[in-house]
This record gives sequence, C-alpha cells and structure tokens, in this order.
Amino acid sequence: MLFKEGTRLERRLAAILAADIAGYSALIGADEEGVLRAFKGHFGALEPHLGMNGGRLFKKTGDGFLAEFHSVVDAVACAETMQRHMAERNAARGNSQELLFRMSIHVGEIFDDEGDILGDGVNIAARLESVAPVGGIVVSERVYEDVIGKTDFIFRDLGPQKLKNIARPVRAFSIETEVVLNKPPVQSLPTKPSVAVLAFDNLSSDPEQDYFADGVTEDIITSLSRVPWIFVVARNSSFSYKGLAVDVRRIGRELGVGYVLEGSVRGAGNRLRVTGQLIDAETGAHVWADRYEGTLDDVFDLQDQITESVVSSIAPGIRQAEINRSARKRPDSLDAYDHFLRAQAAIYRFQFAEADAFLAKALDLAEGYPLASALRGWIRTLLWNPDTRPNKERFDLAIQMAQDVLETANSDLEAQAYAGYVLAFLSEEPEYGLSLVDGVVEVSPNCVSAWGSSCILHGLMGDVATAQAHAEEVLRLNPNDPLNYRVYMGISLSQIAEGDWKGLKNTATKVRAFHNSVTVFRLNELVAEMALGNRQRAQELARIHMMREPDFNVSLFREMRARISIARPEIYNAYYAMLAEAGIPK
Repeated sequence: MLFKEGTRLERRLAAILAADIAGYSALIGADEEGVLRAFKGHFGALEPHLGMNGGRLFKKTGDGFLAEFHSVVDAVACAETMQRHMAERNAARGNSQELLFRMSIHVGEIFDDEGDILGDGVNIAARLESVAPVGGIVVSERVYEDVIGKTDFIFRDLGPQKLKNIARPVRAFSIETEVVLNKPPVQSLPTKPSVAVLAFDNLSSDPEQDYFADGVTEDIITSLSRVPWIFVVARNSSFSYKGLAVDVRRIGRELGVGYVLEGSVRGAGNRLRVTGQLIDAETGAHVWADRYEGTLDDVFDLQDQITESVVSSIAPGIRQAEINRSARKRPDSLDAYDHFLRAQAAIYRFQFAEADAFLAKALDLAEGYPLASALRGWIRTLLWNPDTRPNKERFDLAIQMAQDVLETANSDLEAQAYAGYVLAFLSEEPEYGLSLVDGVVEVSPNCVSAWGSSCILHGLMGDVATAQAHAEEVLRLNPNDPLNYRVYMGISLSQIAEGDWKGLKNTATKVRAFHNSVTVFRLNELVAEMALGNRQRAQELARIHMMREPDFNVSLFREMRARISIARPEIYNAYYAMLAEAGIPK
C-alpha cells in the first residue's frame, strides 16, 4: 500500500456499507450489454438513498460500490431500503436480467487517502459480503451491538465467520427483511394527448456525462409540459425505468400515457448528437424518429427541435403550438448550465450541500439565472433533520433568492413556483407566495413542483380538501417517483389538520424509506400510534427517536414549525401533547 510522501493519515471510525451483484461474472458472460445497462440504471436509482441517509459514496467497482456513514443506524436503514427498492425494480425489469445485491456493513477504523477510504473497516466489510444471502444484508457483531434496540429490524445470529485474508473470525448477523411487492396500478388515459419521456441514454465514452443526458431529457420534459393540451408524466416517474428493458406498452399502462419518447445523447469533443423516437404505447409502433446534430453551444436549439417534432407528431391534426423560448430564460454561459445540471443530479441524490455549491457557481457565471436562484432558496426550506434546522442566515438567503427570481424579466414558471413556495414558507407575505404557486398551477398544469408546493402549503393552512386534491394530481403526474416525499408531506399535514390518525399512520408506513432522514415522518408515526391507542408502540418509537436525536424536544419542534409563515399553530396542539405523552421531552 503506497501513500504520498509526507501524507498525514487521519484515522476515524465509520460504518462501511459494501455491496456487489451476486453472480456478476456469469451474468456478464451471458449478456454483457444488457447487464451493464441494467446495473447503471439500478445504481442510479439506489444512489439517492445514500445521500438521503447521510452516506457518502467513495468507490464504485465494476459490480458494486462502497459507501461510508457517520451513523451505524443510518447505514443499516439505508441498506434495508436499497434492498427493498431493488426487489421492486427487479419485479418491473421486463426483459432485463434480474440483478441481486449482496450487502454487508461493518464499523471499524478507516483513513482517507486523497478521497479513497482504506483500512480494516473497509476490508472486513468487503469480505463480509460473501456471507450475505443473495438479496440480503449481513452485519458484523460490532454493528449489531450498536443498532440493537435502536431499530425495528430482526437479526439472526450466523455465528463466527472465517473471512478471506482476515486473521480473526468475525461474528455475523443477517437482517431478516420481508418485502411486500404491490403490482403497479393500471392508470387510465387522460382525455388529452399524453406522453412519458424516458431517460435518454448516454452513449458517450464518459459515464460521468450521465448528468448531461439526464439534463437534456429533463429540459425536453419541461418544454413539453408548457404545451397546455399535452399531459406529460413527471421526470422521476419516467426515470424509474432507467436501465430496464421494459416493453413500452407496459410503461404506457403503468404511467397512463398514450406515447413514450425515448432517445440517446452522444458527445464527442464539442459535437453533440441527440436521437429520439416516439412510440405508440398501445401498439408499440414507431410514430416518429429523428436525429439532431450540432455543437454544445446549440444544445437548447436541439431540445426545442425535438420538442417541436414530438408535439407535431402527437397531434398532427392540431396546429403545432408555439414553444415560447422566452418562457424559460436560459443562461448565456453553457458552463453555468453545466453547473445547474450537476446541481439537479445532486438534488436527486439528496446531496443538498453539493447541489448548493453547484448552484452558487452557476449564479457566479450567469447572474440572474432564475431556476438556479429558485432552487438555492428552496433547499433552505428543508427542515428535515439536525443538519437542516432553522436559522436566520438560511432563511434570509432563501428569501433573497426568491426575490431575485421575481425581479427577473420573463422568469421561468417553475422558478416562479419555487420562489412563491419560499415566500409562503418563510416571508412576511405568505399569501402572496401562495398566490404565485397556485398561479403557476393554473397556467402550467403539468408543473409537478408547483402542484407539490401547493399541496404542502394548503396542508399547513389546514385546507384539507385542496391539499388532498393537489396531492392526487401530483401522484397522477408522477406516480412512480421513488423520492416523492413532498406530496406525502402535504398529505400528512392535511391528515393532521382533520385528525385522521389512521390515515396518518398509513402515510407514515408508505414513506418509511424517508424515516431515517426526515424527522417529521418518524414523529408522525409516533403520534398516529398514540392517537390510535397504541401507547406501548408510541413509547417505543419515542425511545428510538430520542436515541437518534438526543437533544430533541417538543418545544424545539414547536418553535421550528412556528418559523413557517403560513402554518396555523393551533392545528398542532394535540400533536404536540401526544409527543410529550409518548415520552418526547417537553
């Protein structure tokens, strides 16, 4: 093992999650291209859970990955969520190979060598994988001792295990998990032409350019969404099929669309080639296909060309709607756009500090970039966990970003919706902010972020009917988004407002994957159990919560919610009382 001369190695304890695909060599031998494509899609779907649970990816291998966590509980919760998500993706894989991960977790001493993590903690975690069942998780005894009593997981003792190149046997425990798969519902077709835009394939030699292909896809979705007579499924639902060889007819049934647009992006130097094809989701027949070539400086023109072609193909009997380029103010600097795309990719991985840094760079390069300003402000409304608790500096910057958006001529509608949400959430003009959000809903009915923002804001106000109606619209536009926490936050708020404790418990169960990172969802489950008379379960959840956040108390939570401008505090008095009664300190 070699290190640079004079390098000082700082040692620390960390939880290491190791994962690889079972039987990878045989799978590659049978279908190399298909397996690589599927793995790429699976990893893209799993990676957000790392950031969501406080983890950091530090190495990708040919058939797996390694990640570090500060919290052992976070690492275990992340692994369980990932395996559950993989079971769901395999169930929807169509003609793709079934890929199953083995996962293992160990806590040990590690050190950082210029970004690479080394040490016994990594070695033991990697070797422990061989003990894990296919599709399962094993942990070392040290991990077991750290998490027992802090989670609801059931462990089975596997006894001491002799691991390759590890001197002493390591006692291992497997996590007993049960995955219940629900068949995706068949969605009815809207009354107007409908389309899902699948994630365009990155055909360049650089896999790190995925973010760019995703960004091109997302801009096409946004442009199509501006055409009022077309129903467009939101980005995260159509992206849930990334890497899977699923029949477009099945995608049409599950997303409730008449057409599916798929394509690819290939970059070489400054040259760019984008291909697209529109498929009838009922028959599988190709409606239209074309290829567009240009330079990176032409990327926006290429997106508009594709969008215009799709629009004319979906409804040839209707005069082609004009796609107003000025409706979306784009930065003059492609470097700024590149930073914005990287920020979006980081947001989908729940890496908000990284996203904020990219957005700041985009704004340095293109002052007055509306959507970059809007997202910088929105990030500061995420009151999720101890790392994002309220403070004046965060809120002041959020409000300033929102005001910058609204002062920009021809501001993007999505940026306006985010800006309105920030003002409704944090400023002294909450009604004005809400009117901006609902205004975007009226003029841009495919803008999922506006519907989601409106759902949360109306839920905070206690406007149950509107919050739940808007939640239904989000779930229709974005039915398969694995990270769609916002709509469930709005649903939860409306359920609290009307005292629907059984509904609140059901919602908390649906978003269990977020319990590790979104404090409110954990507390919602606790309160629901208390309200339904399950005192012992509520007290157990309170004990687990306080082990996760030992400085938490009811007054802190009450103060946090009081900082939200549009909230009606009286709605939550019973909620706070049940938190205290279950054992959360006052």
